[in-house]
Amino acid sequence: AIPISDVHPDLFRMLLRFIYGGEVPGENLLTGEGRGIIRIADRFGCTGLKLAAEAELAAAGITTENAADIILFADGMNCAMLKETAMDYFVTNAQDVMASEGFAQVKESPVVMAELMAAMASGSKKRPASSGADSERDHKRMRVATLRQKL
Repeated sequence: AIPISDVHPDLFRMLLRFIYGGEVPGENLLTGEGRGIIRIADRFGCTGLKLAAEAELAAAGITTENAADIILFADGMNCAMLKETAMDYFVTNAQDVMASEGFAQVKESPVVMAELMAAMASGSKKRPASSGADSERDHKRMRVATLRQKL
């Protein structure tokens, strides 16, 4: 037996089922254990499982109480879609999110604060792709949600 530290056995079993059997965990499990699933999928390079959990967390709903925490988590785990969704929520609910307990930790991250200020400065405007024939190929300017729809 090979010991694997810092991994809950049920989450590791889920990872193995996804890798070897293509079994996607149920929606409730993805939502309830989403962060743990993202951590283990990221640790073992299982992008498909990580994206499924990220999409489910984004769809599960961002609230005033969890928005700041989700922004930091998504930033730390390189979850672009989840971070974009949480930042969009922040833009439309900035006063309430800034009054939440979790926002104190956001203040400690200059990079995240700069991104939030940029998001606030642009308002809720979406980044437009350039017009013309290049618009389909201008992936750098597309929002994550738009890019995923095109893929």
